[in-house]
Amino acid sequence: MTSCLLDLEQQAAELPFEQQRLLISFLQQQLDSGSCINMLEANFTIKPQCPHCHACHIKRHGKPNGRQRYRCHACHKTFMCTINTPFYRMRFLEKWLPYFTCILDSLPIRKSAKRCNISVKTAFKWRHQFLSLPNKVKAQRLSGIVEIDETLFRYSEKGSRTLSRKAHKRGGDCAGRGRKKGDWVAVLVARDRNKQVFDECLDSADSVTLLGLLENKIAADSVVCSDGFLSYLKMTQDMKVEHKILNASHGRRVKEGVFHIQNVNAYHSRLHLWINTFRGVATKYLPNYLGWFRFFEAHDNPNENSILAMQTQLT
Repeated sequence: MTSCLLDLEQQAAELPFEQQRLLISFLQQQLDSGSCINMLEANFTIKPQCPHCHACHIKRHGKPNGRQRYRCHACHKTFMCTINTPFYRMRFLEKWLPYFTCILDSLPIRKSAKRCNISVKTAFKWRHQFLSLPNKVKAQRLSGIVEIDETLFRYSEKGSRTLSRKAHKRGGDCAGRGRKKGDWVAVLVARDRNKQVFDECLDSADSVTLLGLLENKIAADSVVCSDGFLSYLKMTQDMKVEHKILNASHGRRVKEGVFHIQNVNAYHSRLHLWINTFRGVATKYLPNYLGWFRFFEAHDNPNENSILAMQTQLT
């Protein structure tokens, strides 16, 4: 092996500069593709289980195209470590890590496609396949002081070829007073002082809907802070948790020095500023972008491994 490496080094040194550059690019692609699969395989081997019958007696079953395949002793079906993940049946393995950097940089679709040398269609498909990971990782338990508030995003059918309404010439429909329900989508955000976040797009903001979403998420000894929206009052009464109402219109922004909703409102502000960089987001994909932003908020220095590590939380 050592002699082979020495021969390779000698041959590489004799290559013209352009061919050396191509060789470096090729080796980097191999390293990128290998690190993705290695992490997924390492995660699978921690808790090996057949995705078909859930048996744990698994054995290796060859390496087609250099990727490890497994076979279940119980049902005799074969599979790879990417099954039941967003990476299943995805091609261009060597471009996954470069595309992760596009996600970390919050690049638009076309710029991501150009950087990774893939089609716009592939870049769009990959974005929402990869974003299905952070979309599923939400806080399952909120405790202590929990701030709750909703924010509004304009309803959008961006990218759709069959609109359910007449297209707006510019912006939204300004006819009439107030905000029309059909033109806006409410997003509920619940955030505790440990920076744990649970969010959800709402079809309705009544107390029954809110109770169904948050009843098992908020600890019994928590203190819920919200504005004067009556649905929050009814929800907290049904949950039998302490509730502090902050009515900003009457100048009540803080109670007892610690109870307020300024953290969740600041979260809304950062979320809107970030989503505005995409020049509008289709409503049907909004949950993916909410998960994307939660991922950024939860990691001080996010990297490619952080994205892959989320798969561990889901298995």
